Amino acid sequence: MFDLISIVLTIVALIAWAIHRQKKRHNALLAKFREHNQRLGTSFPETSVDSELILSDKDKKVVIAFDPETRKLCMVSGAKDPGEVLDFSYIRQWQLKWTEVSGNGGLAFKNVHFAFSTNDLKRPLIHIPVAGKGYGDTWNSRLGILMGA
Repeated sequence: MFDLISIVLTIVALIAWAIHRQKKRHNALLAKFREHNQRLGTSFPETSVDSELILSDKDKKVVIAFDPETRKLCMVSGAKDPGEVLDFSYIRQWQLKWTEVSGNGGLAFKNVHFAFSTNDLKRPLIHIPVAGKGYGDTWNSRLGILMGA
């Protein structure tokens, strides 16, 4: 009985720790956007990382926030990156890519990601993995609206 209780307590503690760590990361990311907003007069989202103006990979390690009013984007790559504010023109084009895998009578989409072509010689192509094809399709449409394509 004691073993079962200690296992359950350990699992609950690990879940609580993971939630705390995720919230801390999200708050740090939003603080970066807030700082850019104050310094540059932009309007990147500051209240939620799940905003319709924030594109992120599955783990929110690579994040692009969009400010349609100033036509700026803020790209953050990792926890220690302060973020880089760029014009929308930085992105020349984008493409949603995936690998189709069939099996068990169905079709699955693997390795779903955006490939962004930029106007930067040092980073001409940026890949951002996304949670799934549905999320990617939604963002493909949003990018068309944001970028005016």
